[in-house]
Amino acid sequence: MTSFATVLRRSALGLAALLIGLGAHPAAAQSPGGAGVTVGAGDALRVGGLVQADAYLGREAGPNDGFRARSARLRLGGQAEGLSYVVQTDFTSSSREAPSSLLDAFVQVPLANRLRLRGGLFKTPYSAEFLAPRPRIRFAERARVVNALAPNRQAGVQLTGDLTAEASDAQVTATLGAFNGTRGLSTNDNENLLYLGRLTGSAPLGPGTLDVGASGGYSIDGQVSIPNTLPNTVSTFTGTRALFQADAQYETDRWLLAGALHAADLEYDDEDPATGINSQSPFGYYATAGLNVADGHQVLARLEGYDPDSAGRTPDDQFVLGYNYDASSVLRVVVNYKASTEDVADGFFTGRLQVAF
Repeated sequence: MTSFATVLRRSALGLAALLIGLGAHPAAAQSPGGAGVTVGAGDALRVGGLVQADAYLGREAGPNDGFRARSARLRLGGQAEGLSYVVQTDFTSSSREAPSSLLDAFVQVPLANRLRLRGGLFKTPYSAEFLAPRPRIRFAERARVVNALAPNRQAGVQLTGDLTAEASDAQVTATLGAFNGTRGLSTNDNENLLYLGRLTGSAPLGPGTLDVGASGGYSIDGQVSIPNTLPNTVSTFTGTRALFQADAQYETDRWLLAGALHAADLEYDDEDPATGINSQSPFGYYATAGLNVADGHQVLARLEGYDPDSAGRTPDDQFVLGYNYDASSVLRVVVNYKASTEDVADGFFTGRLQVAF
């Protein structure tokens, strides 16, 4: 007998295919979540927030079907006399983006007309999908390779400069940073730092805009966590870590194409006695296509894969269908269907109500 969950899965696949085939008029989806609400005169204090309530159905691995508060964030920020600051918290204990409730706490100082210095706790300059604000990511969760290899939020400093003239249609930005090498509020694991650099470019191309970027990093680590990557017998990584990724996106009023490649080289100081492993070369990718089928309605498809190159962890290729409805500038409805490429019909649903301002 066909289960209720199986019926829902097949219905969702058919609905997504139908929506992709609609010949609706092109319309850009609204960007959920603005810059917050100004408090008092000027821009010295702005308050923003994010609430994401999720529901799951058909999931066989991990937490059981049910509901959870994915994010409950409060963001304070502002600027005065050229200085800007941000403090952001997440009150949900299950946050994947930081081990504590404090996500961001940084100050940014303009050193020149096109040069900025930032210091504190913030997102490291690595990967376009990771740097995208959570209310604006296209799927319920970022690609697995991004969650695994991006160094996440860390304490450190970075210098960002605009490399093109102000009157140019194109924009090129370079960022260099030095960080503890450990996530969140964790102190440095040794006397060495994590060094990261990112170069991005954006230019109009035909009816849309092309954005490209590349990031690289290097660190000597002592007992650093790298999620979903290390062998099951190893809890932390100690050794030399090199990171590289490249991403690109082309977007018009109606459709978008985006993709990225991620790679790392992990050289352990000591061989793992259980597996004999002394190095890893994780690699992953994602490719996304999207279509704005009507005003505020967007359908998407993503193919992603990640090979941790470690004992006890198998390569994983997944397929994700997404539907986003931006009812207003603050309210978004998200529906995702995620499954292994080996059995597309055996996946699970994520439904989300999101309020962001």
